[in-house]
Amino acid sequence: MTNATPAPAGLEDLLDLGHGDGIDMRPTLLRVLTDLYLQRPTHTPEDEGYYTELALRLIDAVEMPERAALAARLAAFPSAPRLVLMRLARDDIEVAAPILTHAHGLTAADLDAVATACSGAHANMIAARPVAAAPAVQSATTPAPNAPDAAELTELFYAAGAHERRLILTNLDYAMVEPSQPAFAMQRTDIWRLESAALQHNTEAVVRELERVLGVSRAHARRIVNDELGEPIVVAAKAVELPSDVLQRMLLFMNPHVGQSVDRVYELAELHRDISVDAARRLVAIWREADAAENVRVRRGPAHEAESISWRTAAENARRALSKVSRRPELQQEARRRAGHVP
Repeated sequence: MTNATPAPAGLEDLLDLGHGDGIDMRPTLLRVLTDLYLQRPTHTPEDEGYYTELALRLIDAVEMPERAALAARLAAFPSAPRLVLMRLARDDIEVAAPILTHAHGLTAADLDAVATACSGAHANMIAARPVAAAPAVQSATTPAPNAPDAAELTELFYAAGAHERRLILTNLDYAMVEPSQPAFAMQRTDIWRLESAALQHNTEAVVRELERVLGVSRAHARRIVNDELGEPIVVAAKAVELPSDVLQRMLLFMNPHVGQSVDRVYELAELHRDISVDAARRLVAIWREADAAENVRVRRGPAHEAESISWRTAAENARRALSKVSRRPELQQEARRRAGHVP
């Protein structure tokens, strides 16, 4: 098996999501990130690197059915990352079969290395592989990637870490989602009112302004403002084309978790520069759709509660796990202090 590259900062938090009680979020994350990745025909080296790092680690954390499903999908994708294909090609034969028979991202040398390392069924399947088959493409017989459910993608975005959020946002440029338009174009007075509310720590005023301009629910606008990592407010700012300097001042004064780290403010400012307006507006459209689905569920009443409870439970478990991971050093220090304490 190939050695995985080191995890980017914050990725270990995500991989811990399945280590506690409740639903394991990692299979869902692998599926949704792959859905988004396959919707885009080509990728920059940076984007491919993000996906490769995440996929290699998530593959090791999921069961065989999830790995087999991933292999079947990537085998039909002409520009699938080579390192991910190599990892799947060395897996159990049930997983490796589609990679060995018709994936076109591996060289002859790669296939020889797999045959030598694995032998047996792997070597036989490689030997029977057509020598010069045409590259696999999405067709009527190859199912296209499923668009992630709006509520699912929304919850996954909020549960994910910084690197995973960046990957989602960069792939939304090619997602099959119509970008939402702001309720109105922000004028100078609107920008001044929003920034003033943030500088005065008037959270509710900021929430009301975001609700008004983005067209999301009050609860979701509050969620955007209260997010500890800061990407949702960056998305909101990009969607309404808020100037970068205004966003940076808002981050410094409004979000205590971000404002106390100048490096984090710069990271979010860079994200604001890198993502497109359409990508931000696609995520806002997804948020709106999730809000609408929640409103329908509420109107239908308790009889339909079971339809969405599993995902909300999973999302809550994910957020709880992320919270525990982020507080781990603090808790370990407290445990050591107590161990040395004599009642």
